[in-house]
Amino acid sequence: MAKEKLITAADVFDILDSPFADDKERIKYISEHYGNMSVAKAFSVYYGLELPDEVKSNRNVNTVNVVELGKIYTGTVKEFTKNIMTFDIPGIKEEIICKEPFATCMDSIRNYLLTHDNKLMFEVRQKDHDKYYVSVINAYYKAWENIIKKAIEHEDGINVHIDELVKGGYVCHTDITTLTELTGKSYVSSVFIPGSHIVLNIERDFEKWIGQDVVIVPQKFVEFKKDLKTGYTENSLVGSRKRVLQILGTKNMYTLWNDLETKKKLAALANKSEVQSDVYDGTVTGIINSNKKTGIFVELDGMYITGLMPMDVTDLLDYKPGDPVKVRIQEFEVQEGKDPFILNKKNQVIKCNVRPVFEIA
Repeated sequence: MAKEKLITAADVFDILDSPFADDKERIKYISEHYGNMSVAKAFSVYYGLELPDEVKSNRNVNTVNVVELGKIYTGTVKEFTKNIMTFDIPGIKEEIICKEPFATCMDSIRNYLLTHDNKLMFEVRQKDHDKYYVSVINAYYKAWENIIKKAIEHEDGINVHIDELVKGGYVCHTDITTLTELTGKSYVSSVFIPGSHIVLNIERDFEKWIGQDVVIVPQKFVEFKKDLKTGYTENSLVGSRKRVLQILGTKNMYTLWNDLETKKKLAALANKSEVQSDVYDGTVTGIINSNKKTGIFVELDGMYITGLMPMDVTDLLDYKPGDPVKVRIQEFEVQEGKDPFILNKKNQVIKCNVRPVFEIA
């Protein structure tokens, strides 16, 4: 069997063409494929630099010599009881101690250690003489934060549960997956969805979303609660379900575009001039009556695509928001000077510069 080629620093990937879905997957890959190497050897392989064997095996090269406050490290668990956890890092003589309350989840953490080479991450919080006091919770929370920041960057969706409707939107929560995986307990982060971002167009029944599980695109962390006495700040994640639907709509638009283009090509081969799109079920979402445009806006049911159906002003009274309507695609309007769609290296559509114009079916 051919030996698997390791991913190294020489492999440059486009941000939308990365072999890793998120930081968690990347860290897992590095741990699995480089974890059994010494630091020097891993450096040699990853960066393609040839180092002498004596350097690769030199303990002084392969140890951490300085521990900095606020930094995150990975250490081997030496002792683990209901009251204390201690760590070992080669090259560090000081004691490394975690006193966080893990008594109720010791079995889960022990199982985690069995599958992670008896190692955990921790954040260094304090030094007192010859002892470092660290936080495992903080380290795994920050690992989750990094996963979410990657999701924000790539517009990846995450699952959230909607708890209640408040002024301006919805208060929700989502699992802090890294901590849940480590402890087997439920760790959650607060999430807020603005009311205008719960559906693609206009929602009239806001109450129906309470208690629902939905997918959102996370957008940013904001300050949620702050304890003025301790200075502790709890962040909340702001996200949009509407953005998820827009991304799905862009993919569906690309499919409809290609379907219509294929029909045009087949019609040309058959010397036919008239081409009609398929008939689609839609819902009226709004009405426009201005100097430039007159018509109704229609959202294609289940496709998250909204377009204008032009009509005479005298016919506008026949429609109101929420009415069902059957439509065809009359044409696609393309923004001047732009390609209809922009694709990435995987031939996935990432930007749409077209909008449909409908006609009654």
